[in-house]
Amino acid sequence: MVDSFYTIPGAPFLAHLSDLHNRDYHPVERSLLRHRPELICVTGDIIYGTMPEDDISPLVAQPNALGLLRACADIAPTFVSLGNHEWMLDEEDLDAMRATGAVVLDNDWVEHDGLAIGGLTSGHVMRHRRALSNLPGDERGAHRYPARGGVRDIMKTAAELLMEKLPDDDWLMSFASAPGHHFLLSHHPEYRRLVPKEVELILSGHAHGGQWRLFGHGVYAPGQGIWPKLTKGIYDGRQVVSAGLSNTAPAPRFFNPTQVVYVQS
Repeated sequence: MVDSFYTIPGAPFLAHLSDLHNRDYHPVERSLLRHRPELICVTGDIIYGTMPEDDISPLVAQPNALGLLRACADIAPTFVSLGNHEWMLDEEDLDAMRATGAVVLDNDWVEHDGLAIGGLTSGHVMRHRRALSNLPGDERGAHRYPARGGVRDIMKTAAELLMEKLPDDDWLMSFASAPGHHFLLSHHPEYRRLVPKEVELILSGHAHGGQWRLFGHGVYAPGQGIWPKLTKGIYDGRQVVSAGLSNTAPAPRFFNPTQVVYVQS
């Protein structure tokens, strides 16, 4: 794991964490204690999003997720948005995340010391919530985490499935018009096209650095495919993409260490 420092004019000194996937968070904690950022922004995928068994919360089954948030909140004000692997989390899970001291930004924003900090929830999360709302009441209430297969229609076209995975972005214009500097936590880097130009900083992950990096370029990223454009570093002068804190793919990462990102002005 490496510490990477990126410069964005006007940004406070902040740490950007993404894609822990329930791996050991203690190396991340040690990095944060060395550098003492003013803010910590966690852009999703703190868990690995497999279907919970026996209705046990993934935040109980995967304790490193809440452990990371507690460690962060003890160091600096911490803000977290939801990535695609948080697709099944319910309100009780979100309350458990809030109980660590972190601020959960679920298609919402807050004011903090003259900053407007927002969190754009992954479209995968929104798709699951919409599907759950369409289940019959008895089926929806039978288990805390209804089976994933129960909310998926295999007869839908690829275009329909793609539309279902879009995030809810209606609130972004009001967020962008709020006074102060605007920071958006958006797990998916490809969502940048949805973000108003008034948002000065977008923090993203998800791409895992492109898995393999050849000549400084990622090879593959979910949501972007082969030779993705947005995998690691600064883009368009306002988006910082983290290569992530873990590896969940069968293939190893090549020339692509895991990364704690620090943004400074």
